[in-house]
Amino acid sequence: MRTILNGEGHFIPPEWAEAVYEAVKGVPSGRVVTYGQVAEMVESVRLTARQAGHAMRFAPPDVPWQRVVGAGGRLPISKRDPNLARRQRQLLEQEGVTFTEAGTVDMERYGWVSSGQGSLFFDTDAHG
Repeated sequence: MRTILNGEGHFIPPEWAEAVYEAVKGVPSGRVVTYGQVAEMVESVRLTARQAGHAMRFAPPDVPWQRVVGAGGRLPISKRDPNLARRQRQLLEQEGVTFTEAGTVDMERYGWVSSGQGSLFFDTDAHG
C-alpha cells in the first residue's frame, strides 16, 4: 500500500485508507454517497470528509470511486481535473444516475445511506 498524505502533508495510515475503500465498495451501483458519509461509514477510526477524500485520490481500480460525491451532489473532482469530472459523470450515468440542470446528482433520489449510518434508509424500490 502506498503512503498517503492528506492536503496538509500529514500521513494517512494505510489501514485508514483501506477502511475507506471497503466502505465505498459497499455502495450499490446507481447510488452515491458524500465524502462525509464515507467518513461516517468507517467505524474503525474517526475520519473527516477531507481525509476520506484524500484517501479516495489513491483508490485502487476495484473501488467504485465515481459513487462518492461532494455535499449536495456536487462533483468536487472538477476542481482538480475537469476530465475526471466528465468521466465520473459518465460512469454514474451508465449506472442510471441522472443529474440536475445545475450539474449535481439528485441526492434525494440517488443518495444512499448504509445501515451503519443510523435509521434513515432510502426506498430502494424508488430507483429503477
